[in-house]
Amino acid sequence: MNDLVGSARAGMDPDRVARLVARFHAQQAAGVFPGGQLVVRRHGVVVVDTAVGVARGFREAEGTPPVAYTPETRSGLYSAGKPLVAVAIALLESRGALDVARPVAAYFPEFAQNGKADITVLDVLLHRSGLYLRDIERDFRRFGDWDGIIRRIAATAPVFARGTLAYQPMGFGWILGELVRRVTGTPIAHFLDEAVLAPAGLSNLTLGVKAEEIPTLARSYWVDAKPPKLAGEVLAGFEEAQNSVEQMTAVIPGAGTYGTARALAAFYSWLLAGTPTQSGAPLIRPEVLASYVTPQARGTDRTVRVPMVLGRGFGCGWFWPHPYGWWRTGACYGHAGNFSTVAWADPTTGTAVAVVTNGNRPPTKLVTRCAPIGSAVRAACVD
Repeated sequence: MNDLVGSARAGMDPDRVARLVARFHAQQAAGVFPGGQLVVRRHGVVVVDTAVGVARGFREAEGTPPVAYTPETRSGLYSAGKPLVAVAIALLESRGALDVARPVAAYFPEFAQNGKADITVLDVLLHRSGLYLRDIERDFRRFGDWDGIIRRIAATAPVFARGTLAYQPMGFGWILGELVRRVTGTPIAHFLDEAVLAPAGLSNLTLGVKAEEIPTLARSYWVDAKPPKLAGEVLAGFEEAQNSVEQMTAVIPGAGTYGTARALAAFYSWLLAGTPTQSGAPLIRPEVLASYVTPQARGTDRTVRVPMVLGRGFGCGWFWPHPYGWWRTGACYGHAGNFSTVAWADPTTGTAVAVVTNGNRPPTKLVTRCAPIGSAVRAACVD
């Protein structure tokens, strides 16, 4: 697809859009990431749809040929998929099938063990349950055992007091995914496909992949020389885990989504439009959706140790520099994935943006690479 195909129709300045695309390509040329995709939609119109660099063959064994990133290349989106899980919960809330103010244990009784009886569904949505599942989240060889993980979570005691902001990289999705299964009788991956994505007309977003698909996916890389850290601890084996068969084929609702920038941007465009279904009726009641995409918790969290403003399963913007833009992104909502991907909606401009790459660097560098993109998108909106 042409990069600038929809600029005029969407009320965006073609020259500024061209500079935006050039900036993304220049980042790749400078070694910021091996390869990636950028998609921008405004009022439902695709304005930018571009890919650059290599999906695989960046740092494999000698003789491995590089494979180009294309707009169709599927990639690990990781925690950028958390909003999908949040929308599944929002749908149950919208239907009256689940009350987020109730304890998780009201739906999942085993969860009450070891001091967790009072933790609510809302606490999990806002990352304030007090749980830190460090050992479970690093045991990637066992990610395919859903029931085993749920038993381990049920037996785990909180590390922090309930109400403490402590971001849950994977626990968020496992707990909420199990709630979906307990309430509906349907595994979270199937529920998302059948109850959310299909009625919304969305596609190419999956929880995990089949083993035979792995050679077609973009490979995830840690680009910086120093190994990654989380809360001051070195994450040994980061790249090995991200590219392992065990992790890629597992259902990890909070951190194991696969897809494209096209699919992510379409998801946020759908949210901006009010979650219309093919019949035209909204999938989620407007007042329920609003409670998910507006700020409800803020502070420096205790696990990743970065400042956050959170909705229910969404990361919200703020006044200061943010991956969504340099300044005044407070109306924006979306989520990052690993240290490589960011997607968001900006209601002030009607834009949906997805930046998907396979290059991971520390969190601060996610801001310095994506904020210029977000600000350039906003500057290109001229009506």
